Amino acid sequence: MTTEPQRRFTPGMLLPELVSTRGVAAVWVVLAHSYATVLKGHYDLPAAIEYSRVIVDFFFVLSGFVLAHMYDGPWREGRLRHGDFLIRRLARLWPLHLFTLVCVLALVVAGRILGVTPEATHDGASFVMTALMLHSAWATPDLAWNWPSWSVSAEWIAYLMIPLYLAAADRVRGTARRLALSLVLFAVCSVGSHMLLRLDLVTLTFDGGALRLMPSFLAGILLRRIFDDEPALLAMTPRIYALVIVGVFAACGALIALDAPYDALWPPMLVLVAALASRATWAEPGVLRNRMLIWLGDLSYSIYLTHAIVIMVLFAGAEHLGFARTLGERAVIGVCVPFVTLGVSVVTYAIVEKPGRAGFMWVVERLARAQAARRARASGMRI
Repeated sequence: MTTEPQRRFTPGMLLPELVSTRGVAAVWVVLAHSYATVLKGHYDLPAAIEYSRVIVDFFFVLSGFVLAHMYDGPWREGRLRHGDFLIRRLARLWPLHLFTLVCVLALVVAGRILGVTPEATHDGASFVMTALMLHSAWATPDLAWNWPSWSVSAEWIAYLMIPLYLAAADRVRGTARRLALSLVLFAVCSVGSHMLLRLDLVTLTFDGGALRLMPSFLAGILLRRIFDDEPALLAMTPRIYALVIVGVFAACGALIALDAPYDALWPPMLVLVAALASRATWAEPGVLRNRMLIWLGDLSYSIYLTHAIVIMVLFAGAEHLGFARTLGERAVIGVCVPFVTLGVSVVTYAIVEKPGRAGFMWVVERLARAQAARRARASGMRI
């Protein structure tokens, strides 16, 4: 079967299915954390909520895939400058991360004034490590401050090492070898996590989140390169696409029902990203190209970084007022969380995330021009 002309990856093309799924996944995380907070102190978490932690690993695979899609060309042509790459990634991550971190600092100070003792260790050292986005590499004693941001730290550490990831991917040729390396690396990291840390790999956060990201991020890069060599992946029919999506969720459901280790849900994440990426090359419209879902994908970073703050404010505020004592009362607050988070994320996206990214790049460009001018003046003086 030949690949249709429109079913191909081109440099810079948008991948709408991946964007919208990122938004859906972010909302899923919000719902899972809201549900967990509602049940806290009342009931144990259902298995479906416990296993939702693998969604973050889906994000990691997706991140590796998208970055390879964007930067593989410049890398292979020798045009990728690591410093420029880091500046752009820092502009993407840091403004909103710093804003939410300061918000949590304000909440912690206000809580101490009101006599509320936070559960996590909120000290100066952990604040600095979190601000530097190093808190996924055993740099803090627990999930302090804005706790979902550990995954942002893991991403940043991967960006610092991106030449190593791309160079490692260069040394692996062929679909079979790439798939084998992805699975073997995950297995090695998983076994290592069990032996050394006594934890499933996909449960690591501050206590090794950077290690948790490693196999997923590299698998995403290798998966994107597999698409370059396997045109059959882009020729996937609608029926096969639907069967793959249903199969992924059926497999995950079966694994959850069997009480499988958390790590067992990782391989289906690769299949899910592959199916969504294949669909992204189709010209035909689809459910995941709905404007609202694309918009949700654009908001996903704000949703992800603000939802813990919303949970803290709503539940702590209700508890302070004596409202969150019964399970019913907590359920009411839990229902409010996703809607308040969406409203907050719209605001932070508009006034922090987008302007922060643009402002960061503006400052960098001004500094670069100033440095170039100083060099030109120094060169003229030497002449």
